[in-house]
Amino acid sequence: MTELIKKLLGLKTLLSIGLVYTLFITTAFLLPTSEIPKVRFVYVNDKVVHILIHFILSFIWVSYFFIYNKRNINFKNLLIIILLCFFYGIIIEIIQQLFIASRHADIFDILANTIGSILGALAFRNVKNRIIT
Repeated sequence: MTELIKKLLGLKTLLSIGLVYTLFITTAFLLPTSEIPKVRFVYVNDKVVHILIHFILSFIWVSYFFIYNKRNINFKNLLIIILLCFFYGIIIEIIQQLFIASRHADIFDILANTIGSILGALAFRNVKNRIIT
């Protein structure tokens, strides 16, 4: 198990996970709403989904930059990653508004994205010593 965790926390692996996850959520956010599968057995608020998606996004990228910076992350690095996630969310909302007929921009989505990004970065900061030895 320890070897698997060490492999997953390798620089190239984290970069790959970050890129694949970012590409996956970009695709999901840019699909027309008719293409998104409906989950009928559980009702989950749209904003909770945005928070969760951006929590994972920032957690992955903070993890990557933590390893990239030789196991060091400071407030400035956290702030940069949070801002990048924030602007990513704004860009997605603008693209949805301008180019996808069944979607529209929502300021509350941007707020939920921002909350998720902040929580993901702070969660990593709080658990990094437990998961990375």
